[in-house]
Amino acid sequence: MVLICWDLHGNRCTETVPVHQARHRRLQLEQQGAVVYWSERLANG
Repeated sequence: MVLICWDLHGNRCTETVPVHQARHRRLQLEQQGAVVYWSERLANG
């Protein structure tokens, strides 16, 4: 899993997505105007 943190129009949000979807989700967010300021791969628990 990957934790993605971003800011969109002054609203900070976080989301956890599967590793294989993380790059696609980050690109989606950036296309919507979000600034992705952190992404971190989480340990498999």
